[in-house]
Amino acid sequence: MSFIFSCALSLLQVVNPAHEIKNPKITIVELPELTIEGGKYPTITQAGDVLYVNYFITKNDITRLEQRRVINGEFTSPTLISASEDLMVNWADRPRFALGYDDSSIVTWLESNGHGYGIKYMFSRESGAAYTESKWLHQDQKGSEHGFVSLVPLQSGGFFIVWLQGGDFGPEKVYQTSLMGLVISADGISGDELVLDDKVCDCCDTDAEIFASGNVVITFRDRNDDEERDIYYVRGNPLEPDSFTAAKAIALDHWKPNGCPVNGPAIASSGRHTAALTYSNKQWSTPRLQIAQSNGGGKKFGLATVLSAKDTIGRADIAYLPEGIPVAAWLHTIEDEVWWVAKAVPRKGMAGPRKKISKSSIARNSGFISLASTATGVIACYNDGDDLGFSRIELEQAAADVVDTEVE
Repeated sequence: MSFIFSCALSLLQVVNPAHEIKNPKITIVELPELTIEGGKYPTITQAGDVLYVNYFITKNDITRLEQRRVINGEFTSPTLISASEDLMVNWADRPRFALGYDDSSIVTWLESNGHGYGIKYMFSRESGAAYTESKWLHQDQKGSEHGFVSLVPLQSGGFFIVWLQGGDFGPEKVYQTSLMGLVISADGISGDELVLDDKVCDCCDTDAEIFASGNVVITFRDRNDDEERDIYYVRGNPLEPDSFTAAKAIALDHWKPNGCPVNGPAIASSGRHTAALTYSNKQWSTPRLQIAQSNGGGKKFGLATVLSAKDTIGRADIAYLPEGIPVAAWLHTIEDEVWWVAKAVPRKGMAGPRKKISKSSIARNSGFISLASTATGVIACYNDGDDLGFSRIELEQAAADVVDTEVE
């Protein structure tokens, strides 16, 4: 969720204490008018009154990365981002987009670099209406793996970008995957690269949120010498590289997966309140999706609590309703059928009931769900068969259920 929308939510909560609702109930509203036929592996971003959708689509046997905007409930014509033969389409590692405070924007995706794959980006000073020529994000072009990008806009202009990069790190020059970051200035110029954590999981997504203080919280799946891979975070100001903390655990499950976990964390914020999702699937236990919340701008998180366990597949995302309540969505098996589902989680009290969004499958081509906070509810975008489907998640709650009107 963008910082701009986060501020708007904070103002809304001053006059609407519904973010303290206990056991919040939600309603799912399908949006068939926003279907994208043939689209796949989307990410959506809300900025102001505009929803940006980035997705892959094949036309005339050529795979394209396109972007559409939703303005007043209707799609604009698609903007072509890339149609290169080197374009890498990955169901788990999707394109990313962010809009800056000066109407600049940035979009990232993966392409073959001759040794493996790397991250390309394009910069725009016109809210994505016209992009510059594409560039490689990272200096390293020899490493075989780069990806799983997160983007946040900086209040001073430009963006902070985080990604995973394989390479030789440490005094013994051991090949491993590291968490990297850099600042792209308001002029589209890359700054110095930072190593935020020198040993992390190879194939799980990252996520990030920025706060009014200028501090960024970055969530990722860490990796220790015993091959335990749990969800951690680092926090700091991108304009003050030495301010980043050492990695801290959000949920310490001591999970040792047999292969690539794929299921990375998701994080969202509303004002100084933050919620993070973690997924674990121990061989001797049951899969579980957990949520941990913070009231202090992500300085520290409370105890992770189980949001969903039995029959949970993962591929989750999280965003805030206009009332300030976080909503999580994920893939779940229900009576031998696979569904995208959602559940609202209050800051106090118990989570609300699980609601079905759309029927899906466990196959890789179902991809991941993507959520965005808007003034009318949380918009969900997901693979719906061979097309992209959209739904709006709204709060359904009686005023009598409000249990605490204190505003944080």
